[in-house]
Amino acid sequence: MPCSRIPNGIISIVGEYEPGDPPPSGYIDQQEWAKVQMKAGLKQEACGQCGLWNFPQEMSEVVLSMPAWNKAGEEVILTDPLCKKCEAAAKETP
Repeated sequence: MPCSRIPNGIISIVGEYEPGDPPPSGYIDQQEWAKVQMKAGLKQEACGQCGLWNFPQEMSEVVLSMPAWNKAGEEVILTDPLCKKCEAAAKETP
């Protein structure tokens, strides 16, 4: 994110983002990127491991699943998507 000094402060210039673009680095850039994603109608979902909310382009294809039981004693399968950062961390750990 380029910054320029002006007489009374600093002006930040952010990039132009399209829906579905990967997230940029830098706080202000990420805020502008997230606004574009939300205006396009993309919804966030929580990662099943770290619990952080991510847009679809930040999520991996891996889905965690585990059995659980409801009040009637019937078995149900709970599924949670996994973000790309958690997937990469899981691949690095033996």
